Amino acid sequence: MTINPRDYDLDELRKMAKQQRPGNGMGDEETLDPAELGMAMDEGGEAPAGDSFRAGLYRELLPFLGTDGTEKPYLAALPENYAAEFVVFEWLEFLLMHSGYQGAEEALDYYEDIDWITDDVQSSLSDYLRGIDESGTNDGASLDVDDHMLSLVYVAKLHSMA
Repeated sequence: MTINPRDYDLDELRKMAKQQRPGNGMGDEETLDPAELGMAMDEGGEAPAGDSFRAGLYRELLPFLGTDGTEKPYLAALPENYAAEFVVFEWLEFLLMHSGYQGAEEALDYYEDIDWITDDVQSSLSDYLRGIDESGTNDGASLDVDDHMLSLVYVAKLHSMA
């Protein structure tokens, strides 16, 4: 089953970003109620590991999904600096480890189709992908919602470096 990143509720993410901004009545140490993030709590009052991971991804995306006027495509060009190159290789290695070469290529094509990245960025990322060693790839596995969310975090990081 393929997960569609278009199903993400970006308006809800923006709402949460506004709630966490200074001056909104919440203290700096206060965080959102896990139920507001759609997370279940176990008997000890802790979020299960998967929900905790997803909440971390939401927190990383909040500044990117604020009201800064960010429009699609989110990543129009790859930044040309060493730090950005490091992030690119980290992202591509993540995709390879979770879905293999074919899955990584399909994910990049899909991100281009849904306007997370431009065609030029997709082409550049595919070129980088061909240069990465194939050891440790997970051919045949498919990406899940958390994997796509983490990809969006990488897109947001690269966007902020431009």
